[in-house]
Amino acid sequence: MKVDALHCIQKNKSVLGEGPLWDAREEALYWIDVLKPEIHRHHPATGINSRWTMSSSVGAIALAERGHLLVALEREGICELELESGALRPFCNPLALPGAPVVPGRFNDGAVDAQGNFWVGWLTHSREQPGRLFRISPSGEVTTILTDPVAPNGLGWSPDGKTFYFTDSHINTIWAYDCDLVSGTLSNRRVLARQERQFGIFDGLSVDAEGNIWTALYGGGAVVQLSPRGEEMERIHLPVCLVTSCAFGGPYLKQLMITSAVRNQSAAELAGQPLAGSVFSHPVLVAGRPEAIFGDTNETKRA
Repeated sequence: MKVDALHCIQKNKSVLGEGPLWDAREEALYWIDVLKPEIHRHHPATGINSRWTMSSSVGAIALAERGHLLVALEREGICELELESGALRPFCNPLALPGAPVVPGRFNDGAVDAQGNFWVGWLTHSREQPGRLFRISPSGEVTTILTDPVAPNGLGWSPDGKTFYFTDSHINTIWAYDCDLVSGTLSNRRVLARQERQFGIFDGLSVDAEGNIWTALYGGGAVVQLSPRGEEMERIHLPVCLVTSCAFGGPYLKQLMITSAVRNQSAAELAGQPLAGSVFSHPVLVAGRPEAIFGDTNETKRA
């Protein structure tokens, strides 16, 4: 793919743009600015943009019933957002569980599995203590899946749901696990990819229809496609340094939607990156998979 195939969907200055999410029902792209904190929606066909301001840092969103999003908020926990009115309704709070972390932190990245459960990470502000990975069922039951990731990040599943991919950005590693989606059990952890931070930090990820993993490189100015064995297959270069996440969308799910950030960059650094914090799209040869919907077991998760 050529760099000139890259298109800026939405010119923005997101402090920490993240969590792109394509809703095929609306033919619209959602994404978040974790720290402003805001949720954005863009309809490519009309060019219409919408925005919802949140009351605390928003770490992840997921598609729910039509007209609703599931939202992970730092202070409020997991809530349902009614898009038309902007009303938030508390759903559950994983941090209210016995034994849950009590040090300050926030949620960070999430995805819905093929059983309709929402998996979401939680990290401490200091990164001095381990975070968590939670699974939330449509009934509101919360299960702690992992207690050792320091900076839980990109997560997704192979097309058959038997392999779970999960990033710990603190150690710049993408793990692969054997996964039982019915029980939520993970086993046989192994390294999919690991690299020095100077080459970019593994951030949000997505899995295509052939089982390849696409991951953003925060500080690396690119998105890379990895095989299920961790081999690099393709690299998309962007005109911004802090590339944060990616998801498939658009017609036939053959556009990779990519978010970015301006966080902690100096004026001099930003002067050479006029599109930093914007959202981009890039055509890909292999399609993604439709986003799963919270509570719906008939949807197929892309990642």
